[in-house]
Amino acid sequence: MITFTCKGKGCSPRQWEGSLEILQRGNPCEAELCARGSRFHLIVGKHSYGNYLCIPNWDVGTELSSLTDLFWNEERLRHYGRMKKADACTIVSALKVLAEHGCMN
Repeated sequence: MITFTCKGKGCSPRQWEGSLEILQRGNPCEAELCARGSRFHLIVGKHSYGNYLCIPNWDVGTELSSLTDLFWNEERLRHYGRMKKADACTIVSALKVLAEHGCMN
């Protein structure tokens, strides 16, 4: 279990704790994310044109920039995933942690 700090500009509070459990490494990478009372099953992978994210329990699927691109990925989730800002910030913070832990290697 990985514990990390989520940060969200324009969110109240400005930061909160999240926990991430990597279920499967590789392509795709699967992880379970919990924060602020929400749970997300993340499936993150690479395809011919870039990266993608699927969150089946939230009916979300979208392309991503690099896993560390917080701004672009948050905008993508907010626009196409129709998520609350805090949830999008939580997820992009988790994507960065997954990249730092080599989840897709």
